[in-house]
Amino acid sequence: MKATLLIKNIENLYLCDSKNTIISQAFVALHHDKILDFGSHDPKKWVDDATRMIDARGECVVPAFIDGKFTCSKSMLEGDRIRNVSDLLYAMKKNGILTLVSHDPSLRRKELFQEVITTKKNAELPIIDMVPAHKIHQEFILSCGMDVNPYKIYSLQPLGFLLNVLFHEDPIKILNAMTRNPAKAYHLEKIGTIKKGNQGDLLVLSAPNIESYFSQIGRPMIHRMIKSGIQFYPSIIRS
Repeated sequence: MKATLLIKNIENLYLCDSKNTIISQAFVALHHDKILDFGSHDPKKWVDDATRMIDARGECVVPAFIDGKFTCSKSMLEGDRIRNVSDLLYAMKKNGILTLVSHDPSLRRKELFQEVITTKKNAELPIIDMVPAHKIHQEFILSCGMDVNPYKIYSLQPLGFLLNVLFHEDPIKILNAMTRNPAKAYHLEKIGTIKKGNQGDLLVLSAPNIESYFSQIGRPMIHRMIKSGIQFYPSIIRS
């Protein structure tokens, strides 16, 4: 078995596992939709003439983001609501949110590069969808807060930036709130962390580390998006 896609020369690879593992000068090999291997060793055994290559020199790689509480107003007419949901999801996808969790069954959908999963389960961790009044002294989950914020922000990064700047929250803790924590809370076992056999949902960030990603705001910092092993942003690379 060979890799269909290989991301090489990664400055820092964030696994978002229970040990908060970070691997420097790393690679990730994918076989179609699954993660085949990763690490700092030589990946040449996974490469053949058909392997597509991505060079992430000077960049970091993280699991794709998960919004832990996606909602949409039911006050509008059905046709308008469908268009509104589609617009919201498109905007959030452009900001690396490739999976969303909702309690509203009408929002469930599965598209090639984004999925809304519906559940009746309530997360045991607090869901932060606006700037809190004080520092959060436990693990948490982030959401764009479509039902609470009057000014819609279709990205989790600005809230992460504010938590980092105002409350000095650990950037790794913030990253986990966008990846591992919602996946664990809702039993999404194949996403949210980078491990062998997991679904290949990954982001390549135009930053050498996650500290840089959460230390600034106002410019796009997602260089590449990969869903189920297929890069679809900035352009599609098919395996």
